[in-house]
Amino acid sequence: MEEKVLPVKVNSINDLVRLAVSTVTPQALTYIVKFRVKEKIVIGILGVFRDYYKYYGLPLFYYYIVDPTEHPTLSEANYVVVSTGEERFEFTKQPKPGVSIPIIALSEKPSFIPDLE
Repeated sequence: MEEKVLPVKVNSINDLVRLAVSTVTPQALTYIVKFRVKEKIVIGILGVFRDYYKYYGLPLFYYYIVDPTEHPTLSEANYVVVSTGEERFEFTKQPKPGVSIPIIALSEKPSFIPDLE
């Protein structure tokens, strides 16, 4: 496969979670993918660039690289749960009250995602 997504590294895990929450709608499935690269966990969202006519439709991968010691519950988490009314989130095994976004664990980095720093 020659086509690749354009990787876009966000500044913080909070930025990635905010982006994920902003895409939640009843009509569209929103999810976060995670996979390991060496000793780190990469979490990210696949998307399509819609904001500039020349690059309309460009596939994007918004991501953040997490040190597992920074967020120890992420390794086993199935959901990120965002509290409504404040910017607070947690990684959990089950959905909880608030906005629960599924985390899909991949066995390896997909070939359409280029090597990440």
